[in-house]
Amino acid sequence: MGPLGIILFALALIASIMLHEAGHMVCARKAGGKVTEFFVGFGPRIWSFRKGETEYGVKAIPAGGYVKIIGMTDLEPIDPEDEPRAFYRKPLGWRLLTLSAGSLVHFIIALVLLLIVPLTWGVATRDLSGTVGTVTQCLKTTAGDCGTGDAASPAKAAGLMNGDKIVAVNNVPTHSWTDVTDQLHKGEPSLGSDNKPTSAPVPVSVTYVRDGQQHTTTITPAVGNVSADPKQVQLGLMIGIQAPPVVTKHPGPISAAGDGFSTFGSYAKGSVTGLVNIPASIPKLFQATTSDKPRSADAPVGVVGMASLTGSVIKDGGYASFLQYIASINLFIGIFNLLPLLPLDGGHIAIALYEAGRRKVAKLVGRPDPGRVDLNKLMPAAFTFLVLFVGLSLLLMAADITNPLRFPS
Repeated sequence: MGPLGIILFALALIASIMLHEAGHMVCARKAGGKVTEFFVGFGPRIWSFRKGETEYGVKAIPAGGYVKIIGMTDLEPIDPEDEPRAFYRKPLGWRLLTLSAGSLVHFIIALVLLLIVPLTWGVATRDLSGTVGTVTQCLKTTAGDCGTGDAASPAKAAGLMNGDKIVAVNNVPTHSWTDVTDQLHKGEPSLGSDNKPTSAPVPVSVTYVRDGQQHTTTITPAVGNVSADPKQVQLGLMIGIQAPPVVTKHPGPISAAGDGFSTFGSYAKGSVTGLVNIPASIPKLFQATTSDKPRSADAPVGVVGMASLTGSVIKDGGYASFLQYIASINLFIGIFNLLPLLPLDGGHIAIALYEAGRRKVAKLVGRPDPGRVDLNKLMPAAFTFLVLFVGLSLLLMAADITNPLRFPS
């Protein structure tokens, strides 16, 4: 699945880039502007053709794409015959729509994919209210059935059964599976320098409901290796209970749409949080490239890492998860592209709004039109951002190669 996942990711990314640039081009043309180039990639031309006044093609460096709109900036001369169609002469509304069209396309792609998934594959749900899905019969560390000499798991020994709903742990009410696990692991023993427990696990009182009747039992946890990686030893409490399995439900169109919009909002919130946390994550990236410790699951990931994870996404969750994965990436790109920094689209939007604002203020106070912003003065800031962005991209690539991120089992 590895090579196939990478190919599918690459195709999805290229399609997203082309649609992003197509959004800019369509809006610019609708506004009466002139688009002379539409390219995927940067650098030397590999292949191109001309249709009408626009040249379409592919360039050597696959690091994005661009459309060339006449008069979008004042850093290049405009032929006199093109002056009436210059982008800066268009109404503010059309310019803002054209500049934001790329991000809007990413948002539309994400929303369409998130609506397709529940309608086509259904919605995966799990009862996380505290109901026990499975009580492990014994705590074997290898595959296979329990043997006659294997001790019963702590939960089995305490009398818990599948379907019991845990409502309190140590007399602390629990309302979700997270509450249950948090309370159960509060008695986790500390570990010494030799990675061995320095104290015995603390017995816990568990209150549960079965067939409408409330019962209380005491579980004495065991200590063992809880790592999913057989090569890594990570000691922790072992109870012997699992949450209910994932169940797929097929909702109607209205419910599916509601689920899609809800997931869209959740992904958007996660993208914003991820952007805010990037500066604090940079030291962890340096550590990830030089340390043997597994990379944190919430660490930022670059294009190389996203491509390599695609196979795992498809293997674990099927093509529904792949579409959700591509949706989340499109949402992040769309939000990132709106940051008010040059050379991002958000930087051009900020300049257009600033020019319109100061023009209106000048008119109110009876002063002449101050004209357009001198982009040459903003080039040092744009260049600084570009250097930082390229540096972060290279750091992410190094971390993705030397210490690849893996989804937890």
